Amino acid sequence: MRPLFSIFVFLLLMPLTVNAQEEGRMIIPVDWKEIKDVADKDPERIRALVARMSASELDTTMTWNERILAYYGQSFLTPFTEFDDGRNLDVLMGDGKYEECLEGAREQLKKNPVSLKALFNAAFAIAYILKDTTAQHCVSRNEGQVYYYRMQRIFNTIAITGDGTEEQPFYVTAVSDEYLFMHYYLEIWEFERQFMTSHCDGFDLKESSQYYSRPQLFFEITRVLEIERGIK
Repeated sequence: MRPLFSIFVFLLLMPLTVNAQEEGRMIIPVDWKEIKDVADKDPERIRALVARMSASELDTTMTWNERILAYYGQSFLTPFTEFDDGRNLDVLMGDGKYEECLEGAREQLKKNPVSLKALFNAAFAIAYILKDTTAQHCVSRNEGQVYYYRMQRIFNTIAITGDGTEEQPFYVTAVSDEYLFMHYYLEIWEFERQFMTSHCDGFDLKESSQYYSRPQLFFEITRVLEIERGIK
């Protein structure tokens, strides 16, 4: 997997804005009950925030709480697991069907504009398509950058929810989010084992990075388990 990171270099124009391990930084844990209440009573509020978070230009007026409500609230509007369209995108990517993968990701993003899985596949598919400089393309580097910037906003939102310890884990809504965040935000690729606690996925890490140096990494998976059990 690590060599694939170089494919993304042409998109890497925006630096990380939250250091996931910075001492004394702000941490805002996700209040699932509060978010579900908003999703049940005022889903249009979440949709409006998702639209702002997904805009091509960064909305600098959005607060961290609004970003959290947008990203985590969307999981109550469009519950999603890797057993659905995400798996199909992975198969298309693995088979080198990048145009089909991109089209599938675009369709998925119409349903859930903040799906990290779909954003990742869309951005990577564009990177592979544009890598072939001898062919005519109907995609643009700009589109790939839009997806990448949106991923970064989501990564930064996940980062603000914790510090990676079991006491303050990073909150996610899909297992794939754990790996994408670990690989492409923390730049951690190798781990000894993965294990579960009562409410977390944990990793014993084999390496560290400039963004994360602890020996273990934890993700809060309350919503992941709910979605897998069909709880909306």
